[in-house]
Amino acid sequence: MHADLLDALTEPQREAVQCTEGPLLVLAAAGSGKTRVITRRIAFLMSLGVPPWQILALTFTNKAAGEMRERVYTILDEDEAAPRRTRGLTVTPFIRCARACSAATPTAPT
Repeated sequence: MHADLLDALTEPQREAVQCTEGPLLVLAAAGSGKTRVITRRIAFLMSLGVPPWQILALTFTNKAAGEMRERVYTILDEDEAAPRRTRGLTVTPFIRCARACSAATPTAPT
């Protein structure tokens, strides 16, 4: 599976997919393969045994998050209606993550 995940990627993209230490920020122009890199990295990490609930992928839009989830399901040959291996995987717009963190943070009385 590892070799398949690296097919048709540039060297910098391969390095990003195979990065296993800590978070990874992918900044690139539109159409440069960011979604491909991130989805393949998710599949790569899961193939190494990283549980899906320890993976967080942040996007700018709901549409991008949905597309990213679909691509991960396709790579892992998951049934989108009843995903098993990807249960607990979080792919969400960053604003939702920020709101959830903000809501969970107690505020000091003024």
